[in-house]
Amino acid sequence: MSTTVVVGTIHLGGTFEETAADEDEIMGWRMPTRPFGLVGQQDLAGPSRLVSNTQPVCAHAHVPHGYRGDATDPVIGRIERFAPGFREHVVRRHVRSVTQVERCNPKGAGGDISAGANTMRRMPVWPCLAPDPDTAGIPGVHPRSSATPPCTGVHGMCGYDAVGSVPAHLEVR
Repeated sequence: MSTTVVVGTIHLGGTFEETAADEDEIMGWRMPTRPFGLVGQQDLAGPSRLVSNTQPVCAHAHVPHGYRGDATDPVIGRIERFAPGFREHVVRRHVRSVTQVERCNPKGAGGDISAGANTMRRMPVWPCLAPDPDTAGIPGVHPRSSATPPCTGVHGMCGYDAVGSVPAHLEVR
C-alpha cells in the first residue's frame, strides 16, 4: 500500500545552526546570503491554477524589516539548494519588493507576511495586552484573524485556540 503526501507549503531553512545564523543576520538588519524561505505550490490546493501544465510557485523570504534590496537571487539560490535545477525551469517571474507587499496589503507592514515583526517586545502585547491572549480584555470578545497568535497564517490554529477559550468566558444562566 502506498501513501501519497501532498504538501502545499515548504519551509526552506537548512540546519538549525544555519537558520539561527540567518536570523541573527536579520536581527542585525543585514540580508543573509541564504534567507529562510517559504515556497507555496498553490496548484496542489486548487488544480485550476495550472495553466498549460505550468505550475505556479510562490516564494517568500525572511528579510530585514523594510528591506529595500532585491532578494530574488538569494531566494532562488535557497530553493536551488534543495531542488537543484529549479532555476532552469522558471518560465516567468513576478517579484514584489517589501514596499510593494506593504502597498498591496497594509497588514504586510515592512513587507512582513505575518502582520508585522514578531519581536520579543511585541509578543506580550500581541494583539493586545490581556491576561488571556485569546481575548481582547473585554468579556465576550475573542479577536481572530490571520494576524493573531499562536502564529500568523491561514492554518486555522488562531480560531481553534479562540474557540477553546470561549467556554471559560461564558456565563451559565
